[in-house]
Amino acid sequence: MLNEAYSATDLGRAIKRLRNERSMTQETLAQWCGVSRQTVVAMEQGGPVALTAALKAIALLGAKVVIAPKNAIVGEVSLR
Repeated sequence: MLNEAYSATDLGRAIKRLRNERSMTQETLAQWCGVSRQTVVAMEQGGPVALTAALKAIALLGAKVVIAPKNAIVGEVSLR
């Protein structure tokens, strides 16, 4: 499923959805990322967290971040 994120809140919701799809607890994700559970809570709520922590969580959850123009149509942007 493709998730478009235009804010930290959108990104946090996507991370939470990915974590829940994998039946993973916040505590487990926190341990994998090397952060506290409170950091994962803040991340999922769109709060201020280090970008490196968010990117690590996304990668560990089997997803990736793609930067594209806002008006790009899905499948139109070439990543190569």
